[in-house]
Amino acid sequence: MNTYIISSKNLEKGMGESERINSEYKVSKFDIEILEFEKALGIEDVRNLQKKIFLKPLKGEKKSTILILKNSATIDAQNSMLKLLEEPPPSSIIILLTNNHLVLLPTILSRAKIIEIKEEQEFNDEPIKQILEITGAGDSLYLAQFVSKDKQTAVEFLEDSILGARELMMNKLDDKQEALKFRKLIHKLELAHYDLKNTNVNTRLALENLFINL
Repeated sequence: MNTYIISSKNLEKGMGESERINSEYKVSKFDIEILEFEKALGIEDVRNLQKKIFLKPLKGEKKSTILILKNSATIDAQNSMLKLLEEPPPSSIIILLTNNHLVLLPTILSRAKIIEIKEEQEFNDEPIKQILEITGAGDSLYLAQFVSKDKQTAVEFLEDSILGARELMMNKLDDKQEALKFRKLIHKLELAHYDLKNTNVNTRLALENLFINL
């Protein structure tokens, strides 16, 4: 697999991992291109990438393109990248560097090897506990009101919830029904997280809809 997603909140560590990958493939420094996007990666950026990716390496057998996605990528851009990520040219290595791979579509994640560089501190498990304690519409509306004070707080709440749900799912792998229950929960949390992170959806309404339908 020649496509990688490096997930790290520390850009320096992420770049260090990309250097390790390029070294492993013996990519010449003349065949490494770093593209940094301040705004969300757009479909026009993907079209430009597709033109470059098929160019032959200047030296050696491999070339590497590193995309630094500071603000993720639009849905259209991600859908446009699917074929390219699944079947990149044999001579090309594609590395997506993001501060959180959860903002990417599941279809993108399935086409790449994910390398997650975790921070030393443990995640906050309180959000997933609060979600699992929901017993009705009243609890859902109250939690949505509490979490939706501002969008960033809501985004971080969902990120911690996803991590917590994944931890619980891993602990339930011997019970297929329980593991599947948490996988479905994670999927719903991921979709809500993506909407909050990348669209202008109303934070409180999005959370209310999420919690009521869990």
